[in-house]
Amino acid sequence: MRALSRVWVRLGEAVFDRGDDEEWSLERSRTTETRWSRSGERVDCFRFDDGYVTTVHYEDREVTWQLTPGQVPLASALAMAKLYLEHELTPQTDPEGRPFVGLTERGPVQVFEEIPSEPVEYVYLDGVRTLEEFPEFLTVDDDFRAVFDRMAPARSSTSR
Repeated sequence: MRALSRVWVRLGEAVFDRGDDEEWSLERSRTTETRWSRSGERVDCFRFDDGYVTTVHYEDREVTWQLTPGQVPLASALAMAKLYLEHELTPQTDPEGRPFVGLTERGPVQVFEEIPSEPVEYVYLDGVRTLEEFPEFLTVDDDFRAVFDRMAPARSSTSR
C-alpha cells in the first residue's frame, strides 16, 4: 500500500505542478530556526524551550497556525513541516493530544468521519525521532537532511 501511495503522490506532483511562483523555497536555516516560504505563506520550525514547534503563517490574513501540538522532538516537528510542504496537510490531533494523519492508497489525508469512506491507516507523527523514521510518504532529500543536521542539538562527547 505504501509503494502505491508514493506513486500516487509523485503522480499528483507531476500532474498538478504549480509553477515556480508556488514552489516552496528554503529561506533560511539556522541552528535554532528554519523557514520555508512561497507566495503568501511561510512555514517556520524553531526551537522552543526543550523542544521544537512548527507553524504556518498566511500573510494575506496575518494568521499563524501551529502545526505541532506543543513542543515535540526535532524530527517530529520537521515531519509535520514536511507534511504541510509536500501535501498541504496539517496533522490532526487525537483525544490524547497526539498528532496524526490518515494514510490511504492515494496518500496522506485528513479524516473527518468516524467511519471513513475508504480504508485508512493512522500514522502518528509525534514518535518520530530520526529522519529514518519518517513515514514513506514524506521525502527526505539532501537539503532536508542538512536542515536536520544543522538544527539538531549538539551531542555531548565527554570521554571517561
